[in-house]
Amino acid sequence: MPCALSTTPSASTHGGIIFRVGNTFVYKTPSGHSHGPDPAGDPSLLGPAPSIAWSSVTAGFVDDSGTHHLDFAYGSAIDVSADKLYEAWATNGPEVLLLVSCAGGGLATCGLGDH
Repeated sequence: MPCALSTTPSASTHGGIIFRVGNTFVYKTPSGHSHGPDPAGDPSLLGPAPSIAWSSVTAGFVDDSGTHHLDFAYGSAIDVSADKLYEAWATNGPEVLLLVSCAGGGLATCGLGDH
């Protein structure tokens, strides 16, 4: 039986929040260099992005354009812009929290005070 390995980048916290990337993103190193790996491409081309493994998320926000930004403890950061055709990213977490970047740049939310 063939084995399938997901190369979709994702980050999870001990608090139960999961961030998944479904589109090209920008990874910024602590020294300020930027890389634009494609999660659907060759996993060996993710460059230094996997170095965030075991790093803590220190901040995160979504701006008005639908870009999701995450800062990591070691000084690196990830920006995932909205996509015209696809859901570029999704964040879900405890207590039914769901935040999704909709195709075209809008946001879909669930669990953010809408009970």
